[in-house]
Amino acid sequence: MKKIFLGLLLAAASLFQTVWAQEEMPYAKLLTMDKEALKAGKFKYDDYRNQYVLRKGNGWNDVANVLNAVNGATADIRPHPDDYMVVIQNGADGCAAWVDVLFYKDDTYHRLLTWAKDNGADLVETSSGKTIKHQFNYGGYNVELSLTTNGVQAVTQRTTMATAKTVDESYNTYHYIIYTQNPAASDYLTKMAKKQAKRDAKGKKKQSVEDLM
Repeated sequence: MKKIFLGLLLAAASLFQTVWAQEEMPYAKLLTMDKEALKAGKFKYDDYRNQYVLRKGNGWNDVANVLNAVNGATADIRPHPDDYMVVIQNGADGCAAWVDVLFYKDDTYHRLLTWAKDNGADLVETSSGKTIKHQFNYGGYNVELSLTTNGVQAVTQRTTMATAKTVDESYNTYHYIIYTQNPAASDYLTKMAKKQAKRDAKGKKKQSVEDLM
């Protein structure tokens, strides 16, 4: 009886921790939004991929680029800081498997990183090339925050007499991903898994550097 009571207590504590995490963790509310709430939030459902997607683009940036082109200046090819995209991948049961928030605002990234350092457990930082990634756990979820620098340069010439110069159009892409324990499922993923199984069956393995040793 004591073991049963202890088990129920631990289960209740785990449930409370998960619910609390959903209330406190940034963007966690996206994990529990129902169809009506998603529709009201302008999310579009992709049946093939079993995903809800919300895209936000800043039209004023496009207008500025047109005016720049008319005036002979280079267009700003960087995304607008307020642009973003949210993808909610569902599982077979219709519940979220993961949520990916793509954005470009530096301040939002720093706020999320500060929150992760203050609240996340087992925080690990890794870097590869132009990408810096922070991974941590919180309330039963695995969370990933990444920064990727996109190096872009453009050449501009404002007048016919001006000397062409290189303009730095580099920008950062940020991803904030919350993974649940629910496996992702969709027709798209099933198709990709079948293709991979066929490749494996045919022995189509890419040769690695180690294979040449």
